[in-house]
Amino acid sequence: MMRKQNVFDIINQKLIQFNIRVYFAHHAVSDFKGFSAGKKNQIIALIIKQAQKGPLLRPDGNGIRLKGKLKDFGKIKNKAMNIRIIYRPVESEDGIVEMQIIAIGPRDREEVYEKAKDRLTAFFAELENRKESN
Repeated sequence: MMRKQNVFDIINQKLIQFNIRVYFAHHAVSDFKGFSAGKKNQIIALIIKQAQKGPLLRPDGNGIRLKGKLKDFGKIKNKAMNIRIIYRPVESEDGIVEMQIIAIGPRDREEVYEKAKDRLTAFFAELENRKESN
């Protein structure tokens, strides 16, 4: 019996030709699932568009660098949707850039940035566990 492909596998299939992979951290998956189907499609389109433009942070890519505790992260924004996607681009030795998404949410009162900062410890622990299981 074949396993049904999830949306994250589909995104990665579209991006592998650009040497890009997307990883949604546990909390980011929860954020994503909280949106309507229409908004989910828009979020996917924003991620794919950023990946194609260059996910690395400026000046190496086209990503908008954040400040402070999130200085190694970038943001994808869409003013019409009032959405921010916070991610960390990591280039591996094999030349693939992984966009590690930590938070997706509204820009309102800097909420998504605070959410991302609050998740940093859990995010890095999750990445460490992921490394150990590979």
